[in-house]
Amino acid sequence: MRRKSTILICAFALCATMALRAQDYVMLNPLNTAALPAIPNKDCGGDMVRSALNGDVMWQNTKKQLQRQHFSDESVYKVMKKLYRFTHKHYVTFPVAYWSTDPQGDSLLVSGRVYLPKRRYLNGIVIANHYTICSDAEAPSNTIAMESVLTMKGYAVIMPDYVGYGLSRDEVHPYLHWRSAAQTAVDLLNCMPAMLAHYGYSYPTDVVIDGYSQGGAVALGVTRLLEEMQNKGEIDWTIRKLYAGAGPYDPAATYDYCVSLDTMGIPAAIPLIVMGLSDAYDLDFELEDFFLEPLLSNYEQWIGSKELTVGDINHRMGSVVMSQLMTAESLDRNQPLAKMLYEALSWNSNIGYDLQSPAYFLHSIEDEVVPIINSRRLAAAMPNDRDITYDFGEYGSHMAASIPFMQYLYQDL
Repeated sequence: MRRKSTILICAFALCATMALRAQDYVMLNPLNTAALPAIPNKDCGGDMVRSALNGDVMWQNTKKQLQRQHFSDESVYKVMKKLYRFTHKHYVTFPVAYWSTDPQGDSLLVSGRVYLPKRRYLNGIVIANHYTICSDAEAPSNTIAMESVLTMKGYAVIMPDYVGYGLSRDEVHPYLHWRSAAQTAVDLLNCMPAMLAHYGYSYPTDVVIDGYSQGGAVALGVTRLLEEMQNKGEIDWTIRKLYAGAGPYDPAATYDYCVSLDTMGIPAAIPLIVMGLSDAYDLDFELEDFFLEPLLSNYEQWIGSKELTVGDINHRMGSVVMSQLMTAESLDRNQPLAKMLYEALSWNSNIGYDLQSPAYFLHSIEDEVVPIINSRRLAAAMPNDRDITYDFGEYGSHMAASIPFMQYLYQDL
């Protein structure tokens, strides 16, 4: 039997290259126009593909196909390969490099990917935020993602790698630190006007923001950061709509829920959370204070190398039981180190943020990876007069629910 993949289907990563070199990235600030690829003036065809994506059959068949094969890596690859074959002639894509900041506010060269439709008028720009990854080969700059289909509706799509992947892969990824991830997205957005002017695109200045799973939490963070900047008069961008699916919007409550059940849906998230937040806040956590074997001895090879996928690491960890992976002291909220971790997690909650923009939140009540308490707490804390749709239904597992989320996103644009 093939081992079930824990890759999240919201992006359907199809590896474009496994090891980009620095010179393979187009520098955006300052813009290296000589490195920008040519874009044909005409886009022929595409109506059949758009018709299929606007209907339900393709999405339903995709979900059934993946469910039949238990969302294996092979089935995901086949689905994305087929979609890429139908759509890639209608857009141009390339990896990009640009300056942003790390969690401490220091300048850092980061990377991502840009997708541009061939027609010269854009319906808008989509900031797409990726799900949890462990392998650098899965980073947006190294892959072709499902969000590329949004170019079929006339949108430019931009995807940051986040700190810790792509050109910044030597840095620790500050997992669940929403503000640093959001900053890489906003800084990429602010590079777009010069690039679009070079190509002669016209476009509105309102943006669409989306993400699923970790990307959902980042998407809410991007929206919050842009709204804060708007209120300060620092940017001209406005937000058309936020689309977020199954995000850990309340990391402390999510972690506490998993501790209470003694189960982590994605075991690889444990070292990502602990060491990512330790690095973000200079907490100086020691591996032996948190991790048991075999994770303790293999942390650098499994996590630090960024060569293994989430599924690979989950398989090697060998358990979803937190007490078999972590020390007793690190799971006790009354112990000093555990208190520090919970405090860092609580700093990254966006529950209670007074969201001003229109939004759509989807979460399956059957989600076994990111508990729906995140979205229920988010909804309960939000004022009732906001233009927000909450879609909490029986969409199946965490991975299965990403299909109707992407379908809604595409068809609603």
